[in-house]
Amino acid sequence: MPLDPATSLDTGSRSEQRLLALQVEEVYSLAPTAAAFSYFGALLTLGVLVEIGNAVGGGIWFLYVSAVTFFRAFLFIAYRRRAAGTDVRRFAHGMLVANVLAGVQWGLLGTAFFPAGPVYAQLFTLMVIICFIAGSTTAYAALRGAHEALSIPATIPTSLYVFFFHDGAHWYAGIAALFFCFAIVHYAGQLHRSLAAASRLQMERDELARITQALNAKLVAEKSELAHRAAVRGASAESARDEAARLLALFESSPLAQLECDSNGAIIASNAAAQRLFGRARADLSGAPVTGLLTGAHDWGFLHGAAERSVHVDLKTPRGPLACTLSVTPLPAAPGQRPGFGLVVTGVPVPLA
Repeated sequence: MPLDPATSLDTGSRSEQRLLALQVEEVYSLAPTAAAFSYFGALLTLGVLVEIGNAVGGGIWFLYVSAVTFFRAFLFIAYRRRAAGTDVRRFAHGMLVANVLAGVQWGLLGTAFFPAGPVYAQLFTLMVIICFIAGSTTAYAALRGAHEALSIPATIPTSLYVFFFHDGAHWYAGIAALFFCFAIVHYAGQLHRSLAAASRLQMERDELARITQALNAKLVAEKSELAHRAAVRGASAESARDEAARLLALFESSPLAQLECDSNGAIIASNAAAQRLFGRARADLSGAPVTGLLTGAHDWGFLHGAAERSVHVDLKTPRGPLACTLSVTPLPAAPGQRPGFGLVVTGVPVPLA
């Protein structure tokens, strides 16, 4: 059965929203630690800038770092205090903006605030930028574009400034540095795709587990329902057997003579009182025409009808003709057949032994 396009689009949209929620959750679980390390590294960098006599520039740069860190902290707190069902896209966009600002932070350190000397300070600056950018790949790769927003503003301006503008153009070193920037972006993208695939698998497993749980619950409910129905049917069958046994006992032990006839007027069953009344065994009565038990010439059809009624007749008994009343009760029959009937002999003046 083909899927409705609208339903398919809606399902895909919900799946992408859930994937984005998982990615944002992972980033916001790792980013606070990465931001704290970054701020601590910036504080040590400030110490180096002050040590080499660039306290003013270092102070301005660190003030910008503190503002970026404050913005990151605001995002982290807002995400943790968000209401259930909140659209996480704004937190994803907020993380991208924060990483762009952080990338500019390291880009400024590698360009406008890059130390003129000594060599150790320059090496330290490059080491700090490289370590914090490359080391943060795991923290931000889950969200598409998050690490790129951090690494591109930090590494490309630094590479261009250091190897092409600071003390002349160094083409081989500069191209290698730019290639290194590309490698960071490339591997961050690969890691993002790998994490996205893992998240999709997790979503599929969760959905399969949910469906399995729902099916198990449904099977348990149906099993309980079937067991209940079986118990009810068993009780109904048992009750029907008990009722049939009681009716048979009433039929057999009734002091009134009772006969059951088919649609042709042949006797099917008789109780003990009927056998005593007519002085005949059950086998002799079975199959005999009921009109044979009446005196005179009778067409059995006068007993047959659709309604209950009473008929006054004379019965043939071993003691001679006996005037009595036959209570006639129509009995149900199979479809397409005429119903039989039951006879109860009443009005017998003297009980027959």
